[in-house]
Amino acid sequence: MPRTDLPVTKIVRAGHDLAAALPTPAIADGHAFVNNGRRMLRVKNTDAAPRTVTVQIPGEVEGQPLPDVPYTIPADGGDVLIPPLPAVYNQSDGKVYLDYSDPAGLMVHVLELPAG
Repeated sequence: MPRTDLPVTKIVRAGHDLAAALPTPAIADGHAFVNNGRRMLRVKNTDAAPRTVTVQIPGEVEGQPLPDVPYTIPADGGDVLIPPLPAVYNQSDGKVYLDYSDPAGLMVHVLELPAG
């Protein structure tokens, strides 16, 4: 199955109530989101085991593939904010691809910082 695009919440200058945020449950097939350099990812884990979110990095340097980047999300309420990702993380479609070690207990949320 293809990846599912994540919705994006735009943060306004007045602030954003994270408690009122509507994150998306992680899925086995992974997620994607368009990367414009101002979008960051928030991942919460309610499971009793830690989870890993891996950001795929396309491309090569001198014939060697660039390694994907794993982010560990602690167990039992781990709440990790992954800052905006540089363009090197973008796939050919301009999206960032996310894989999950196990989607159970993971909630993901893309937040977009205001421009300028």
